[in-house]
Amino acid sequence: MSLEKILEKIELDARQEAEKILAEAREKAGQLKNEAEQKAREQAEAILRQAEAEGRLEASRIITQALLEKRMELLRTRRAIINKVLTAALQKEELKRIRLKKEIVSREGLQQEALPSRKLLEELSPEVENDILEWLKI
Repeated sequence: MSLEKILEKIELDARQEAEKILAEAREKAGQLKNEAEQKAREQAEAILRQAEAEGRLEASRIITQALLEKRMELLRTRRAIINKVLTAALQKEELKRIRLKKEIVSREGLQQEALPSRKLLEELSPEVENDILEWLKI
């Protein structure tokens, strides 16, 4: 075998080895790329699921807050109407002439106390409100 043929053989073997190494490198790069893409898809799906769950939770919180505010406003309106009705009733001439009294039970016995209109209004409002809600079955 001549030197030229030996060199050609070495060069051929080297090219084949280089092509083999390149093919393995390309295959490994493809695998790494596929794994990275899969991992990115999984992370994107996880982030999307988390965002959807947070969105549902926030929507639920907003709805609950709105319902609570509605109920609070309704309660304020009811109390305002009751106070207005009781105030108007206490302005009637018949009630102004009568001195309203309250009976107080204590250890010393039964006592009567004059009840000013303002105090009567404060004490009657919750009871009247409860009676009205009961009558209306609310």
